[in-house]
This record gives sequence, C-alpha cells and structure tokens, in this order.
Amino acid sequence: MNLQALFDAALAMVCLALAFDASKARPAWRLSQLLLAAAAILGALRFSELLPMPSLHQFFSMLGAGVGLPLLAMAVIQPDSAVATQRRFAWIYAIVAATACIFLVMVAQIKAWTAVCALLSALCILVLAVKNQKKLTALGGLLLLMTLTAFALKLNVPPLLPGDLLHIGMSLSLLVLWTGSKRSV
Repeated sequence: MNLQALFDAALAMVCLALAFDASKARPAWRLSQLLLAAAAILGALRFSELLPMPSLHQFFSMLGAGVGLPLLAMAVIQPDSAVATQRRFAWIYAIVAATACIFLVMVAQIKAWTAVCALLSALCILVLAVKNQKKLTALGGLLLLMTLTAFALKLNVPPLLPGDLLHIGMSLSLLVLWTGSKRSV
C-alpha cells in the first residue's frame, strides 16, 4: 500500500471514529465526519488501485470541502444551533450546500469554491474560538487552517505529497477539534 492510500485510510478511520463517537444530539458533527470519511475511503481505494475511480473520489472530496467542512464549522462554533443539534436541519443544510457546491463547481466552473469554503470554515473556527477563549478549539482551527492553506499552495515535504500533508493535518485537526468540543459540552 502506498503512502497516499495509507494516509487516506488513516483519515477515514479518524473520521469514522469521530462520527460514531458523536452522540445523536450532534448530527451536524456526525454528518460532516461521514462526508469527509466517504471522500477518504474513496481516496484509499483509488490510490491502492482496488477501486481506481478518480472522478468519484474528486466528487466526494468536493462535497467534503464544500459541505463537510462548513458543516463542521457550524457544529464547532454554534453547537446549540438548529443545524448542529437537529438532524432535519443538518440534512437540509447539507442538501442545500451540496446543491450550491455542485452548481458552482461543476456547472459554473468556479473551481475555487471548495477551497474558499474550506478555508473560510477553518478561519471561522479559529477566530470564534480565540474570541471565546477556547484554546484547544483555536489550536484545532489553526492547524486546520494551516493544513488547508498548505494544500491550496501545493506545498510538499518530500517524500510526502500535498495530499499526504492534507490527510495528516486533517486527521490531527479533527482530533484536536473533537477533544476541544467535548470539553466545552
């Protein structure tokens, strides 16, 4: 198994563990993790060549960045909101965001939309965590912002590729954010 498949599989395991650790009272968190896990699972299958379907992996990666990360931001920065606490509103948000994302990226060809959504989500987490003096959540937001920025700039540290750094950074960020959000509940 190559490094790309290994790091995608590790991210998938982290996301699935966090999704199943989330109580039913936190549907936005759970749904965001399941969206990110779907992209990571398809990435692991793609890079291990068990199911080499790059377009399916890219589609779910688009949904992870354009829907999953904004949903995560809602769950972290507004944990008492209807979207964060009620399954129906979490799904409504996800469907509307997915429709907008598909239209903007695939129809209107605004490829930067997913990067903008992902970076703004991380920035919102960081700014509001600092404002509310939630140090662990701020650390998770900063790590997520640095990870997404490095990926957007295509930075690499040989032998790791930008995608490898993305998967490592996302795994660590999500674990820190989860720990921070559990402490504040």
